[in-house]
Amino acid sequence: MSDVRNIALRVSARELGVREARKNAAVQAVAGAILLAVGYFAAASGYGEAVGPAHPACAAVILAGGLLLCVQAMFVVFRALLAQYEHFAMSAEEALFSLYEFRVSGALMLTGLRLLLPWRVGQALCDLALAAILAYCAAARLKSVEWRSWRSAPGGVLAALGAAAALTLVVGACAGFSWSLSAGVAALGFGCDSLYCALGSMKR
Repeated sequence: MSDVRNIALRVSARELGVREARKNAAVQAVAGAILLAVGYFAAASGYGEAVGPAHPACAAVILAGGLLLCVQAMFVVFRALLAQYEHFAMSAEEALFSLYEFRVSGALMLTGLRLLLPWRVGQALCDLALAAILAYCAAARLKSVEWRSWRSAPGGVLAALGAAAALTLVVGACAGFSWSLSAGVAALGFGCDSLYCALGSMKR
């Protein structure tokens, strides 16, 4: 009877993990599509031709969104820490999605700060920080891509686009990109990374 119960628990946990992975994939795909759309229109617009700061209300909304997402991810981590005392481990899907939320929230807060700062040095530092996050993600993605498998090709392309966005942000930090162009490139890069994460979640 104990063996039957253990098998049933493992099957239930596996099904729960599949449902969690599908839900995470849907959220990441929608977030990626939104980021790509925002990135395109921000980079193509002429509102940020000046190097100065953006509209404070726009920056405040982005900062608030980043803080809200960060708090939500922190609640997941605290719940996982409390669950350890009850001998209940955090699922891999939930852990990966929590890391995803932390990454996106950090990017949002850096973007909001970059839009608020009137000093060129501060703007360049925010661009370089965003580029560092994108470059780290892209390097990790490219390292895990199986280039001999055609199924990994979409993920490899998305990872390469994320790396290109990181390199563009580094160039922009040195060249003095406008706030709309920098924010647009960053959004495009993180949009590609979100779509990569969505593809990875669907494979689980």
